[in-house]
Amino acid sequence: MQRPNPDSIYYDEFMQIQKKLRARIVELRKHRDMVQEDMADYELSVRQYQRMEQDPTAIVSLWQVFKIAKAHNLDIHELLDL
Repeated sequence: MQRPNPDSIYYDEFMQIQKKLRARIVELRKHRDMVQEDMADYELSVRQYQRMEQDPTAIVSLWQVFKIAKAHNLDIHELLDL
């Protein structure tokens, strides 16, 4: 997946969405008393998941977002309701 280009007129708005999504992902995991290592049960490597929590730009695919939603028993649209 293509990363956003900082020269794009949409860059700032997209970065805000990624930051909100990152915060939501962290909140959901902590609310369920899960540790980052638990995400490996949902086909996300621990390192990959750690990067997503540390750096919102590491959330690069719809497939990742889909698996995170499944980990929290959510439909993808519920996870993305920011």
